[in-house]
Amino acid sequence: MGRSPLKKSLIIFFLFLPIVLYSQAEFVPVGHPVYSFLERMDALQFIKEYDSFQKPKTRKAIAGYLKQVEKNKIELNTIDRNIQLDLRSEFSLEMFETTYGYQSLIAGEKYDPFTEKEKYFYFNSGKKGNLFINLTVDADYIYHSQYYYINNDAKLVNAGGIIRGTLMNTFGFYIQGSNGFSSGSKEAALQKKELQYNYKFNEKYEETFFDDNEGHLSLDFDWFNLKLGRDRLMLGYGANKAILSDNSPKFDYLQLQFNYGIFSFFSFHGKLLGENTLISDSVSGGVNFVKEKYMAYHRLGFNIADNFTLGAGEIVIYGDRPMEFSYLNPFNFYKSVEHNNRDRDNAMVFFDLENRSIKGLKLFAMVLLDDIHYGKLGTGWYGNQTLWNFGFSSYNLYSIIPIDFHFEYTRVEPYVFTHRLPNNNFTNFGYGLSSVIAPNSELFFSKINYRLSHRFEASFSFSYTVHGANYLDDQGNIIKNVGGDFAVGHRNGDADKVKFLDGVKQIYRKITIGFIYELWNEIKLMMHTEFNSYSRQKNYFDFGEHIKFGDTNGTGIFSLQVRI
Repeated sequence: MGRSPLKKSLIIFFLFLPIVLYSQAEFVPVGHPVYSFLERMDALQFIKEYDSFQKPKTRKAIAGYLKQVEKNKIELNTIDRNIQLDLRSEFSLEMFETTYGYQSLIAGEKYDPFTEKEKYFYFNSGKKGNLFINLTVDADYIYHSQYYYINNDAKLVNAGGIIRGTLMNTFGFYIQGSNGFSSGSKEAALQKKELQYNYKFNEKYEETFFDDNEGHLSLDFDWFNLKLGRDRLMLGYGANKAILSDNSPKFDYLQLQFNYGIFSFFSFHGKLLGENTLISDSVSGGVNFVKEKYMAYHRLGFNIADNFTLGAGEIVIYGDRPMEFSYLNPFNFYKSVEHNNRDRDNAMVFFDLENRSIKGLKLFAMVLLDDIHYGKLGTGWYGNQTLWNFGFSSYNLYSIIPIDFHFEYTRVEPYVFTHRLPNNNFTNFGYGLSSVIAPNSELFFSKINYRLSHRFEASFSFSYTVHGANYLDDQGNIIKNVGGDFAVGHRNGDADKVKFLDGVKQIYRKITIGFIYELWNEIKLMMHTEFNSYSRQKNYFDFGEHIKFGDTNGTGIFSLQVRI
């Protein structure tokens, strides 16, 4: 009996799959330095169709951009030419189908820890698939000073490994895990952001152990990608991501992405952590009860021209019930679905654009509508909740000096990201999913990056934040709600009209200085120093007092990072 046309097509497809789709399907973590390099190349018009709104990206996609840079390498300055050579070596398998620049500690010939080759504990590559294993060691020394006279320090050591690879050039996997411990001051150790929401480290005050993990499985077909993962997603332009930042814990999600012509589509459905309650139990000693909470997101991008991009998307936060099938479907209008589901959820829409028409200058803007009533625009009605974010990145001195400048402004109106149902606010385990500023705030941010060599980069940033906080009594209860807290939405009895930055004025100033020096390939020294100044008005709004209170603190984190 002859085979059906469908069966014949499937046989031909899988026979030619390794030839057509020779690539690495796993994703590159958002902290990889290749992203800042590609941002620069995008602004300088050395690459096309680069989507800087969302990360991470697959190794295959990144290799495609690096190939574009390869064609324009004569226009690179000396430092970027050396960076390009380093990345060319690291992504040589994806770019040129060779592992000549790689070395393995086991099952290899000669291993040199101080060579410029890519280092692996073990790797194997062939036509049917490949496997890469790294061992990782991170050591941190943290110094924290507060009020000029309280000084603490802590030492952290964290060790683990990374296993990644691709099967049949289509199925990608990535697993990263580590365990660590701290010594010294717990307050100093908690200056490292990842430890602030680490469950084991915060389970008991005397606890010194912490762990971390992430991983994903992906299916990649050039124009179409499907991913099941737990890692860091970043959504938004600039350094302070307006949609999804690294401010909250990682979460698990299912992602779908495809590109077709001038269109790109990205969506995911993720599992968040809702309100947490410790329920006492005489037998077990206590049970952590965490409410169900989910996030659905999709965005459609349009590459209108080589240097101009538009985007539109929707976000929904919902909880206190199982996963909603209407939000699992990425091809849906979430706002309308939310209405049809009886208006129980927190739905938002946003629009964004990026312009790179002037070589070396990248302009971006985004507006998010948490809720809107067009008939009440300009009236001060609390329900007109909008977020504005715009800025620029300048590489216009590229051919003269290896320096770039960045500026961002973010304005978050009162009650943005809040909800009348507390579990539907825009948080994960109580941490804002967006940038670190709260509702009823504005942020001015500037940053300078200077590359002294292809292995040594320095940065300086300054941020100025003004926040209108809710008025509280001595017990922490709200006297007057001005829409300045993620956790508290508009309640019955609260004023229907609000004023931007009304409330207790809180002013935050932050100066950050950082250095990254790569002694040898995959052996890095890093320093991050931060100086914070905080001041606020006195809380008693009804007396009209404007007495200022404030404090300052500083933190220095010195890190050594080794990959074998």
